[in-house]
Amino acid sequence: MPPRDPAAKRYADAVFGIAADGGTAERWASDLDDVAALFANADAAAFFASTRVAQTDKEQVIEQAMSDATAGGRNLAKLLVRKRRTRLADQIRDAFRQRLNSERRIAEAVVTTAVPLTDEGRAAVEAAVRRYTDASTVELSETVDSAILGGAVLRIGDRIIDGSVRTRLNSLRRSVAGGNL
Repeated sequence: MPPRDPAAKRYADAVFGIAADGGTAERWASDLDDVAALFANADAAAFFASTRVAQTDKEQVIEQAMSDATAGGRNLAKLLVRKRRTRLADQIRDAFRQRLNSERRIAEAVVTTAVPLTDEGRAAVEAAVRRYTDASTVELSETVDSAILGGAVLRIGDRIIDGSVRTRLNSLRRSVAGGNL
């Protein structure tokens, strides 16, 4: 899903540019995971948001908590704290990954079916995703939800293709109720 806040995309694009120039995309992806994890912790989020804690103390905690990250990753975390944008960390990570996957022609998709997919069904879904996205590789996640009754719901990024029996039945009900047959 694309970032909800336009600032997250701007940060992700800036990081992507740095990563592309330095050939460090995988390392940045790891650092962005660390940044998002740090700010996702409720106690850490409260600490970094507090106006009672000095900026230097916050930066020291970042240095300690992210000691395995690159200097760039730690600097991004500090910048987000300084700009009071720590809530964007997960969106920045997701936007960066989307951009990286797009460059590598990788499509991430989630398929929901009423019953587990067979190998043939999985191959058919992956082939459809490749055609729809022009990706060379598909990373497919599968979920099972008996409430959809049959068919499948496919999510590729922010696009949803709903071919479930439940949706078709609901559409038919609305048509019958509205006299649109």
